[in-house]
Amino acid sequence: MAANHNNEPRDAAYTKDQLEIYTDKKGGWLNKDSKSIFAGKFQKDLFIFAMAIGKHRDQYSPLNPPKQANVRIDAMTEKQKWALLAIGISESNNLLCLKDEAPLYAEAEEYAHEGLKILISHVEKYGINYPKSLEVELKEILSEDSSL
Repeated sequence: MAANHNNEPRDAAYTKDQLEIYTDKKGGWLNKDSKSIFAGKFQKDLFIFAMAIGKHRDQYSPLNPPKQANVRIDAMTEKQKWALLAIGISESNNLLCLKDEAPLYAEAEEYAHEGLKILISHVEKYGINYPKSLEVELKEILSEDSSL
């Protein structure tokens, strides 16, 4: 059963300068023929991944207009929506923030904005092998969490 979401926005946004990465056209990371780990995936998948990296690194920044509100919220699974909302809950430390979800999505956009910059830097630094660098980082995160 789906949760009842309050004031959920229609779309999540990214900046206009990130548009070419979020596209499935030639040169975009979502294009099925790209060498990206996101080849054939959807904008929501890239957005959630970028948001998670931004949150883990605690890096976020406001999106400067013009924003591209193209990541459809209604296309997200409940788990993806709750990943977004969990960031807002952890930031506010108060479940009452769920009364109005729009600010929580805006916060997630700020983390995704910086997370995508981090992903871009991985691609520039490691080239085609950037997924291996992300895998190493993920293993470090998981080993840190298991030692708690």
